[in-house]
Order: sequence, then C-alpha cells, then structure tokens
Amino acid sequence: MMIPVLDLGVCPYEPVQRLQATLRDAVGDRAIPGVLLLLEHTPVITLGSRGSDADLICGGGLSGQDIPVLRSERGGAATLHAPGQLVCYPVVPLPRQDLRAFVAGLEATLIDLLAPLGVAAQRKPGAPGLYVSDRKIASVGLRCRRWVASHGTSLNVTVDLGLFDRIVSCGEAGLAQTSVLAETGEAPPMDELKSGYVRAFERVFPFRAGRLERSDHREVLERLGVNTMEPDRSRS
Repeated sequence: MMIPVLDLGVCPYEPVQRLQATLRDAVGDRAIPGVLLLLEHTPVITLGSRGSDADLICGGGLSGQDIPVLRSERGGAATLHAPGQLVCYPVVPLPRQDLRAFVAGLEATLIDLLAPLGVAAQRKPGAPGLYVSDRKIASVGLRCRRWVASHGTSLNVTVDLGLFDRIVSCGEAGLAQTSVLAETGEAPPMDELKSGYVRAFERVFPFRAGRLERSDHREVLERLGVNTMEPDRSRS
C-alpha cells in the first residue's frame, strides 16, 4: 500500500491535531490509503487522556505559562513539543488491528533510525517510548478510531531540554529527558533525519512510502483530495 509522505516544516499543534482527525476519518472511509506527516511543532505543552494540571510544574495550572498548554486527544499524560524535536504522525490503518504491535513498530522505527547515529535507544517495560539508560529520548502517544491510528512519536534531536522542566514528563516524576545532541555531541540536519525515518518506517511496516514532499499544513487536505464538505442529503 503506497501512502504519501508530507513534510510540514514547523507548525502549531492545534490545527495539526484537527487535521489528523479529518485525515483519520478519510482513511476510515477509504477515501485515502493513509498519510505520514513529518514535522516540528512550535513550543507547546500537551496533556493527553491521563494528563492533568498536576503535571504542570511552572505556573500552577494553565495560567501563568509562557508556553501554551493544550488538551490532546492522544493517550498518555503530559509532554512538550518544540523545534528541534522530530514529530512523526502516521495516520494509517492499524496493521492487523493490533495496537500493541503498532506501538512496538513505532519504537522499532526510531531504534533503527538512531542506531547509525551512535544512539543505543532501548525500551522500558510498561513505559511506551525509548530511553538511553534512564533518560527518555522519544515518546509515543496515539489515538485510534475505527482501527485507524493517528498521532505518533516525538524524538528529541536538538530540542532545548530545559523546557521539559515545566512538566512531569509522561506522568513519571523525576524523569530526565535527553536528545541526540546531548548523547553524541552532534546531530544530523532535520531533513536528513526525516528521510531516514521514512526508510526505517518502510522496513518495519507493511506500507510503501511515497516521495517526501513539503506541504503547508493548511494545504494538506486539498493536496490529498480530501473533501471536508458534508454531503448534500436534501436531494436524496
């Protein structure tokens, strides 16, 4: 199955979350086979289905934050997104309708991507994502509806790790974050990592990926031919 791959550059969280919901419905209706979105987010703290104000360390609640705090439809607790973090959102039919295997596949994709960079990322039992020793380098958070997955993974590449001091990351008090830059002293350009991610994704999952193409997030639906208009039932 061939799916398009779009590089959205750096974009805000909320419109991309709405975009994924629309794309998820389109995949569920078989209007499109799926899509892989690669991007960075402008700074934002997101609270998943298990997240609460108690996960916010600075500011005491949603007020007083100089970084926006938004509710997310994904699972999990609190996380932070900012430039320098590779975010990957596969909006695809869930292979074999097996959510656990899909999470393991997303982790395997990032392990494959990181190994040539000299980063030996590992899983931690009972905690989705990837770690280097006890430091977290990648997070996983998903939304699944009608056996179509959305949201996905975030990989710390050159992101400012000090920003994570604002939250209890992933609901784990005292959890330290790390990055490719912090572990190796250098990091490839984000464009190179995005291309590498696509190749790793194809090695792990039963999807053929199209050519990586740039797109503004506001143009994705038109580009994919997704009609967001409700059907006119007055003539039926």
